[in-house]
Amino acid sequence: MGRSCNLLFAPALLILLHLHSSIANFRNINTDETALLALKSHISSFDPNILARNWSSSSPVCSWFGITCGSRHYRVTALDISSMQLHGNIPPHLGNLSFLVSLDISDNYFRGDLPLELAHLQRLKLINVTGNNFTGSIPSFLSFLPNLQYMYLSNNQFSGKIPPSLSNLTMLKVLRLHSNFLEGEIPLELSDLRYMTFLDLSFNQLTGSIPSSIYNISRMEKIGLTYNNLTGKLPTTLCDHLPNLEQLSISFNYLDGIIPPNIEKCTKLQLLSLSENDFTGTVPRELGNLTALTELYLGGLHLEGEIPAELGNLKKLQYLGLDINEFTGSVPGSIFNMSLLQILSLRENRLSGTLPSDLGHGLPSLEELYCGSNNLSGFFSASISNSSRLRILDLPFNSFTGLIPESLGNLEYLEFLDLGANNFVSDSALSFLTSLTNCRKLKAVSFALNPLDGVLPASVGNFSDSLQAFEGHSCKLKGIIPEEIGNLTKVTKMNLFNNELTGHIPNTVQGMLNLQELYLPRNKLVGIIPDAICNLKNLGALHLSENQFSGSVPPCLGNVTSLRYLYLDNNRLNRSIPTSLGSLQDLIEFDISSNLLNGEIPMEIGNLKVVTFVDLSENNFNGKIPNTLGGLDRLINLSLAHNRLDGPIPVSFGKMLGLWRDSHWWSFCKCHRAIFLVQLWTLW
Repeated sequence: MGRSCNLLFAPALLILLHLHSSIANFRNINTDETALLALKSHISSFDPNILARNWSSSSPVCSWFGITCGSRHYRVTALDISSMQLHGNIPPHLGNLSFLVSLDISDNYFRGDLPLELAHLQRLKLINVTGNNFTGSIPSFLSFLPNLQYMYLSNNQFSGKIPPSLSNLTMLKVLRLHSNFLEGEIPLELSDLRYMTFLDLSFNQLTGSIPSSIYNISRMEKIGLTYNNLTGKLPTTLCDHLPNLEQLSISFNYLDGIIPPNIEKCTKLQLLSLSENDFTGTVPRELGNLTALTELYLGGLHLEGEIPAELGNLKKLQYLGLDINEFTGSVPGSIFNMSLLQILSLRENRLSGTLPSDLGHGLPSLEELYCGSNNLSGFFSASISNSSRLRILDLPFNSFTGLIPESLGNLEYLEFLDLGANNFVSDSALSFLTSLTNCRKLKAVSFALNPLDGVLPASVGNFSDSLQAFEGHSCKLKGIIPEEIGNLTKVTKMNLFNNELTGHIPNTVQGMLNLQELYLPRNKLVGIIPDAICNLKNLGALHLSENQFSGSVPPCLGNVTSLRYLYLDNNRLNRSIPTSLGSLQDLIEFDISSNLLNGEIPMEIGNLKVVTFVDLSENNFNGKIPNTLGGLDRLINLSLAHNRLDGPIPVSFGKMLGLWRDSHWWSFCKCHRAIFLVQLWTLW
């Protein structure tokens, strides 16, 4: 009988214990629910229903959106409401989620301070508040979270210094504080974080030197310190204790000294970015031993000497930046045999010699090639078309010679081509331009400042709608501007100044509806300025100086209210200035000097309220100077010299303080004619 009672009592006891546990868990989950509802009451969303339809007492907490509960205690262990366009403050109630292991509220619009009560989250391993608007100092109470392994506080507005007490987080693996307003020195104590694998303090205002002990954290994989104000040198023992380092990014600081050859001991290094510092000396040949490298950035330094051929050993390299240094000598041929290389930048050095005759064969993955502003010479090989993925080809300000290869037209992905300021030549039909019309993704092309000595072909009208900029100035272009130019409907900038173009501006130019800048000075264009230009409603700059245009200034130009710069000087324009030009209220510079214009200066010129430069000199204007010009309070340079103006200088001119500061006035009297001639000379 007693045994039977015991057998019945045991299951009953288990049921009671389970019931007690369930009641306890229910009470505890109520605590979590209260905390989360408090959070809900403090925040809002651009979508007001996003939490209202999920976070409700009518459904179990563990089923709520963004909530994860543990399987043992049924308590909230993870809160993830990232990227939900939420805004508001974080209430202290969040500190009551005592079982919370992971807190992710990143990429929202939260503001204010992080509440002190978060220090109660003793189980927390991850906190991610990246991409919000939190302010104040980095909370020192975070150092009281003993299990914290991942801290993401980037892209906020935290200020002040980095708390040295963060070194108490002995389990910390990742510390990301980039893109804040932190200042002061990097705390030496951070080197006590022996489990650290990723330290990112980039895009702050940190000063002082980098603690050398940081380089003794043997588990470190990534160090990011770019865009700060750090100074000092890299230690010669840089990589003695960094066997796992994969990324070292310290660009845009004020570090100096040499690049330590010891860096070759970081054998797992994949990204090395030292750009925009004050490093001097040469590129260590030992860098060629970092065979895991995929990205190497050494631009904007003060490096000199030759580029080491050993860099060609980096067969995994995808990005190589050696621009804006003082490298001399020729480019090693091994550089052009890196089959995975996507971007190669050598611009703004003092490199000389020629590029390989088989250029392109060894660079099948190349997408961007920058060689501008060097002393490179010789032919540019047609084999470049073997780099079939090329999007950007930048070769200006060198001494390349020979024909521009028509094979460029085979580069179907080409977007930007700059061949300017070389010694390239072409056949008289400029066939290379015809070939480039096959590049249907081409956005900008420049062949300026080359002695091409050819005729602009009608085929220019065959460029795709992708084309936005066409630069062909100073290259001895002859013949007429083809009517087909009107097909370039998406071009925003057309620059053909300083050539030998003849004939008229074709009326088809009105088809260039997106044109913002048109430069045709220093040619031999004749005839009238066509009214068709007035249909270009986006035109901001019109430069037609130093041609042989005649007739009147088109009154319809007053309808092109987008104009900021209007240069019509040194032509044969006659008659008077249209009063309609007074409608160009955003005009900044206006030059109509050295023409045959006559009549009075229109009063309406005084409506050009933002103009800073006006030159009406060397015409045949007569009458008085309009007193409305005195209202041009932003005017800096004004020239009315060599006209037939009479009468006094208007009293209103005394208010033009900018003009008085930057210009010199004088007048004289031709007494035998009993009139006053006023001349204004501008100091240039």
